[in-house]
Amino acid sequence: MSEWEATLRVAGITVRIRSRVGDPSPLLSPDLAAFLHDGVPKAWVELAEDEVAQADPLRRFTPPQFGLRALPDGGLAMVKRAGRGEVLGTMHPGRGEARLGLPDLGTAWRVDQEEEGVREALQAFLRAFLQALLLETGGTMLHAAGIELKGWGLAFTGHTRSGKTTLARRFPRNRVLGDDLVAVSPSEEGFLLYGTPWPGREGGPVSYGGVPLRAVFVLRPGEEKGVAACAPAEAVSLLAAEAPRLEMPDEESKLLEVFSSLCAAVPICRLSAGLQDDVMEYVEEFI
Repeated sequence: MSEWEATLRVAGITVRIRSRVGDPSPLLSPDLAAFLHDGVPKAWVELAEDEVAQADPLRRFTPPQFGLRALPDGGLAMVKRAGRGEVLGTMHPGRGEARLGLPDLGTAWRVDQEEEGVREALQAFLRAFLQALLLETGGTMLHAAGIELKGWGLAFTGHTRSGKTTLARRFPRNRVLGDDLVAVSPSEEGFLLYGTPWPGREGGPVSYGGVPLRAVFVLRPGEEKGVAACAPAEAVSLLAAEAPRLEMPDEESKLLEVFSSLCAAVPICRLSAGLQDDVMEYVEEFI
């Protein structure tokens, strides 16, 4: 098996991925180049050979539904929810280390479902590790579209079909940080907004970002058109509804700390607009 290595910088965190099972890049984001980095890594991911995965990738990784559970040593294990919940990989966010077992990526897939199952497992593992690392530093990922305008970052969060992808399409591609999954992280100057390598189902554009976050808008289709500031308690509740859940220990308390800090730092507003409306008339006062 050939070895492969790359260093990525996502949401301000530099991660080196080392693969002993071949090149995983075809299974990663097509926009991965935007996140390649040559800095010193703060975290490491090892992709290692797994005999069970090699013998039967289809059984090992499908259905592609995964969760996390606590390990006795304080780490986390990624498990497949269906079946016996066997461990697929482990991560120790406090040590910045993670390991995922995979089949030989240089071997031809016998059926398309094998490749798709491995793809979903790899991306789910990397997303979970990044989220765990972010929570360690007071940040989090959000199900949101991220836009950069005049050097400021605007996040538009909401449930599925709330209009995130449609809204992102109304801005120039070079202003879109992501149409589905972005990250916020504290800095000395305040919270920063980042894109991540994971677009929505329709494959919208993604880019790195790292711009000062100016405001977060919670999309509320069907309500009276307009924008209205949220009270702190409502803002925390609305944001908490749009954060990825990993089923990890102390997850809820960590998220509440992040969102309480975020609400104290930037405006959190409810936004309702029609699909054809010019969103700028609602948000231009924030930039």
